[in-house]
Amino acid sequence: MANVFHQHLDDLNDLLVEMARRTGTAMERAGHALLTVDADVAQRVVRGDQKINEIQFKVDDWVVELMTQYQPVATDLRFVLGAARITTDLERAGDYAKHIAKSVLLRAPVSPIPEQLHSEFEAIHQAAVRLSEKTVHILENHDQLTAAQLSLDDDEIDEIQARIHATFAEWEYGAQAAVDAALLARFFERFGDHSVRVAHQLVYLITGDVRLDRRSWQ
Repeated sequence: MANVFHQHLDDLNDLLVEMARRTGTAMERAGHALLTVDADVAQRVVRGDQKINEIQFKVDDWVVELMTQYQPVATDLRFVLGAARITTDLERAGDYAKHIAKSVLLRAPVSPIPEQLHSEFEAIHQAAVRLSEKTVHILENHDQLTAAQLSLDDDEIDEIQARIHATFAEWEYGAQAAVDAALLARFFERFGDHSVRVAHQLVYLITGDVRLDRRSWQ
């Protein structure tokens, strides 16, 4: 019985890794669509969000089954409960990638961002992709050290967002473009925050320690 249960836990972890990969792919494609005004890629991101949601539902079902059938305790209980929390953050991260893609579709064939900000959005996109790759890594390998340091990577996203906001002081592209740029920067920033929350959950699964972070309150 114990071996069967722990195989189920491994399968559950595989679902988390798959969900994180799909979320990361969504962000990579959404950022590409934004920078190249590729409506076809943006549409693929929007359609692909349904699969991310389906994995979340599957994890939720597994959590209920494992709780009722095996009544896990200690570390196993933390993992089962943490899995549900992790999928919530991954699902929200995927939604922000979808929001970026929808912004592309809304403005296509015109870019939602002015040329002046192209390099900043390329940088914030690359930072988000690196963050998503590390999220996959920590879930696949239960790498506590990388998980504990993930907020440092998220700080880079926050710094780029601040630089984008600083350009509004001498803005020349109209109110709608300013709103678009601010929202898009926010979508990347929130994607990063949810990735950090996943990392915090991973640390909790391993150690039982709860890390409080200002981003967890938003």
